[in-house]
Amino acid sequence: MIGRRVFLLAAILAAGCRAKPTGPAGTGAKEKAFEFFDAIRRRDWPTAFAATHPNGRLNLSAEAFTRLAEQYRRSIGFEPEQVFVTACDEQAETATAHIVYQGHAVLKQRHKDGITLRRDGDGWGVMLPANLGR
Repeated sequence: MIGRRVFLLAAILAAGCRAKPTGPAGTGAKEKAFEFFDAIRRRDWPTAFAATHPNGRLNLSAEAFTRLAEQYRRSIGFEPEQVFVTACDEQAETATAHIVYQGHAVLKQRHKDGITLRRDGDGWGVMLPANLGR
């Protein structure tokens, strides 16, 4: 009887120690979305601009992007301390990422946003919305 209990306890503990299966590996869209929005949070305009898709910046200089990105950041309404990608849905050549900027935790400051990404060769690029900073 004691041997059976020990065996049962060992089986339960062993089951809890197994590695959990991981979901399918992403292709980088989530990471690119984080790179873009975190660069905006940090005011790292060159990194944010570099994260955009080449087709999305054909008629946009780095200086014009910086002005629009600064306006966008001000529109958040608080100083973002963290950014989280809450979801990223990849489908073939496009992806949609949802993010949350979080400000001061006590004040419960949150700003939700989303962005479309497109494949660019082997990677992803953020497609700038027409209303960025407006």
